[in-house]
Amino acid sequence: MLKKLIGLAVALVWTMAASQSSACADIALVLAVDGSGSITDDEYKFQKSAIAAAFRDDDVLAALRNAGVVAVSAVFWGDGEFSTQKLEWFVIESGNGAEPFALAMEANRRKVFGNTDIGNGIWSALDMLSDPRFCAAKTIINVSGDGKETIAPKRRPTPSLYQARQRAMKTGTTVNGLVISDEEPDLPGYYERRVILGDDAFVIEVRRFADYSAAIRKKLIRELSPPTEFQLAEHRQ
Repeated sequence: MLKKLIGLAVALVWTMAASQSSACADIALVLAVDGSGSITDDEYKFQKSAIAAAFRDDDVLAALRNAGVVAVSAVFWGDGEFSTQKLEWFVIESGNGAEPFALAMEANRRKVFGNTDIGNGIWSALDMLSDPRFCAAKTIINVSGDGKETIAPKRRPTPSLYQARQRAMKTGTTVNGLVISDEEPDLPGYYERRVILGDDAFVIEVRRFADYSAAIRKKLIRELSPPTEFQLAEHRQ
């Protein structure tokens, strides 16, 4: 059943891309999730379950409905010496279709470890966004992590954070951040200066993994909502 749901969702995105009348999604969102060595297996599982739960949350689903056609995928990144793990594109139209993505997120099995190569994660997300069969009116990369880019010699060329950010700038892609600063208190400032990109880009900080679930929901709602709507919702709270 899971494979059938995932297959239908992936087929839908390419059907949409092939149609002249609906060639572009309103928003394409790639979740770039930290799978480096500083993330324990339990924390990795927690991130997956938190993201899956977010795509079943009523407020997130409402934001998805209001956003129109949203294409969503994910990359799990770690050491740039190795390939990232990628989920295919899933189309959520008027809030419908979020469950197959949540199921695929839960089914993902960890294959990434090693250094904190944020640039590798962003670059892989940009590769997905640049697929010629697919387009979107707005492209967003949602980066979550608990450390700074590792600066160390590598056996093979790997895109640096600076190079990935320059590529995102050329394509007009917004890069937002969710930082877990339990071990690096200055991490939010680092993300502000070195990672995020775009006029409406932002960083959300959590100081312990237990707060990750609430933060990812808040982050998704903010990314999927027009700035004025999000500001009004925050004021009402």
